[in-house]
Amino acid sequence: MFANVEESHIAKLLDEKDSVSTKRTINRSVSLFRTFLIEKRGSGDFEGLSKQELNENLRLFYVSIRSKSGTNLKVSSLNSIKYGLSKYLKDNCKIDIHGSEFHESKVVFKAAITDMKKKGFGSVDHKPAISTEDLNKLFNSETIVFNVNTPCGLQSKVWFDLMFYLCRRGRENLRKMTKETFGIETDAIGREYVFQAIDEADKNHGSNAAPNETIGEGRMYAQPQLGSMCPVNSFKKYLSKLHKKLDALWQRPLEAFSEESTTWFCRSPLGKNTLASLMSEISKKAKLSRIYTNHSIRATAITAMDEAGIEARHIMRASGHKNESSIRSYACRLNEPKKRQMSDCLSSALGTVNKNPTESHIDQENSISSLTQEDLDAIFNDTTFDEISSSSSSFVVQQQQAVNVLKAQSSNMMPPLVCPRINNSTVNFNFYAQK
Repeated sequence: MFANVEESHIAKLLDEKDSVSTKRTINRSVSLFRTFLIEKRGSGDFEGLSKQELNENLRLFYVSIRSKSGTNLKVSSLNSIKYGLSKYLKDNCKIDIHGSEFHESKVVFKAAITDMKKKGFGSVDHKPAISTEDLNKLFNSETIVFNVNTPCGLQSKVWFDLMFYLCRRGRENLRKMTKETFGIETDAIGREYVFQAIDEADKNHGSNAAPNETIGEGRMYAQPQLGSMCPVNSFKKYLSKLHKKLDALWQRPLEAFSEESTTWFCRSPLGKNTLASLMSEISKKAKLSRIYTNHSIRATAITAMDEAGIEARHIMRASGHKNESSIRSYACRLNEPKKRQMSDCLSSALGTVNKNPTESHIDQENSISSLTQEDLDAIFNDTTFDEISSSSSSFVVQQQQAVNVLKAQSSNMMPPLVCPRINNSTVNFNFYAQK
């Protein structure tokens, strides 16, 4: 049996074989090259040029191209332009610009890359991971951004959860997701989890992907102790509130709604531009320390797993990366706490530690005032502590005499806890500022 196939269907298949980002790169590269040829030759037609003519024009193109502001492009941008031209010429003209006929243009391209790196245009702007402080703001019990009792809050949280736990790419295929894209199952020990139920083509998994390659085997497990903030519970609630007559997963929230209503969303999907900028909008609403992009969520998830000691080969199965070098690009980045620690370490070597006002304020709140010898004698006097049972393995002793000594030092500080730990004949006393 064979289906009747029209030429329009074949044309559509060919048009959709490349991802949206690849098409964008090709179109931009071709447009730039045509503009260059019009300025230099008066004609933007290059499909009919001989390999020798094309080689000469590419040679000049690589060193003359600039940004709209007139500055040098970054190395990554020039590489992207060359990739777009290469793919277009190979698909449409059967010409390989990496061949021996293009030796001169290849040499000039490498020289241009080297020169750009010398001038400081070789850096790559990686999307930053979300800081711990900003994550705490998002998942604070008082947050309104992820308030699951409102359509916008519920949608934002479910979207963030899926992007985070399943290591989704920034904007890829968001508009194509349906209610069936993700499923809910229970594992062998009875824990519920959400997983990606429908396969899809993405940046790393197109027509050339190997059978054993995966777009992601990550799971989003239930956290029952979190109640309504449990990622699986939030996902279930979100599905139950979607418009029944629209299959799209990301629907427009209703402006007016009732908590008891079964429908919180319109019969209209969110647009691709809205989906592409969701994390930016969340950053603004939550007043985070910076404006993050959708891809920052993926960077946060991969960084967290790497710092937890999960092997790169296992992270790859969740994130969909094709090689471990991509994972290492996340692992080698320094986060803000580590940068602060390194700077303070160097300052300590000079004897000039300068903490910022926020850190100094926190340290002051948590610190214990300096004690005189009389204070220490009063605290550690034998009559200060109750008798400790030899059978106790864990205990905390609080004595009013010790508390009063420290309270006299600072009226603003809460009473500390005196915590003795006994190991054989060694006794250590730790003091903590009780909030």
